[in-house]
Amino acid sequence: MSSASPGPGSACLSGDYIVQSLKRRLEIAGRARRPWPDRPVPIALTITDLDVGGAERAMTSLALGLDRRRWSPLVVNLSAEGALAGAIREAGIPVESLGLGRRSLLRGVAGLAGALRRHRPALVQSFLFHANLLTRLAAPAAGSPWVLGGLRVAERQKGWHLTLDRMTGRMACGSVCVSGDVLRFSVERGGLDPARLTAIPNGVDPSRFDVPPADRASLGVPEDAFLALAVGRLDVQKGLPDLLDAVERAAADAPALRLAVAGDGPLRGWLEAEVAARPGLAGRVRLLGRRDDVPALMRAADLLVHAAHWEGMPNVVLEAMAAGLPVVATAVEGVDELVVPGETGWVVPARDPDALALAIREAAADRDAAGRMGRAGRGRARAEFSTARMVGRYESLWADVLGLDEGRQALPTDQA
Repeated sequence: MSSASPGPGSACLSGDYIVQSLKRRLEIAGRARRPWPDRPVPIALTITDLDVGGAERAMTSLALGLDRRRWSPLVVNLSAEGALAGAIREAGIPVESLGLGRRSLLRGVAGLAGALRRHRPALVQSFLFHANLLTRLAAPAAGSPWVLGGLRVAERQKGWHLTLDRMTGRMACGSVCVSGDVLRFSVERGGLDPARLTAIPNGVDPSRFDVPPADRASLGVPEDAFLALAVGRLDVQKGLPDLLDAVERAAADAPALRLAVAGDGPLRGWLEAEVAARPGLAGRVRLLGRRDDVPALMRAADLLVHAAHWEGMPNVVLEAMAAGLPVVATAVEGVDELVVPGETGWVVPARDPDALALAIREAAADRDAAGRMGRAGRGRARAEFSTARMVGRYESLWADVLGLDEGRQALPTDQA
């Protein structure tokens, strides 16, 4: 797999580069496993950008959590240098930022192929649509490493993403879906081969939320208010009209209710105008813009509200659980794998402001019950969705693809 010719399990048929499916690869590799090499296995993690977002944080947590006795990672960022690159480099992991625009396809394939050739990875794990696509196209010119994509959302807005994923799917061994719902969507709506898909959920480090709460006075929120928090990109995906309608309706029975919205995006201007124009919202809704202190905001809040219309596995819901917040979330992809209704929060239908309002009212009416749900959610996040568990699942998958026996290691004595 060190030359530019097709690697094991791949073939050139009728001009197409076809790679063995994940299911078939695991069957074959499982029959004859090799001991772990006496040096870390080179791998690469590719991602569209390294700005602060759910997928970017998940990839960063994965990179930082890897067992460096076993893996020698490289991170390749297609975009300009992002906010998370520094933390990765500080951990001794090289980062190459290619500075590409979203339309720089040919230059991007060549640049990515060059970065991969220099590192010579045995396997590449990509994250997000553009990185998935470019990694598949670059792999044949980069020594044909095994390639696994990363499907992070049930894409209901950009149909051409689904088309290109389907067209290039056989150029990768498979893809890791962030939830079972995304896997099902990718098969049923995306037309992807189920033999090339598996699911690994996000992980979270609860210690990130062991911080003092943000000062409510600085947020313009009374100390005795019931503070609901929404966090995320201000985009049509996030159901912002439903959120405002629900808060306005819930406030009629919950006068102490306040909403703080942290995030930025294309709907910010609309959101500001809507809040200012509606008497039931003016003075009740605080628009905080983009924040780098989300853990402190969560510690200051009483409830997380997530009104999305579609998702993959909402990282913000998992983070809220880790922070000890009860959650009101719409029944979109990944939520049912996180929130246990009546135990850690409320799950309501998407695009239903009345149901959203009812759940918010119930939370505000019984703060003790909401607090118990928050504590139960924190316990669930620790037990079921730790970063260590997520990293371990990726490491096991990569070892299986490479045919390496995790229990039989030939590690150098100075690293054992």
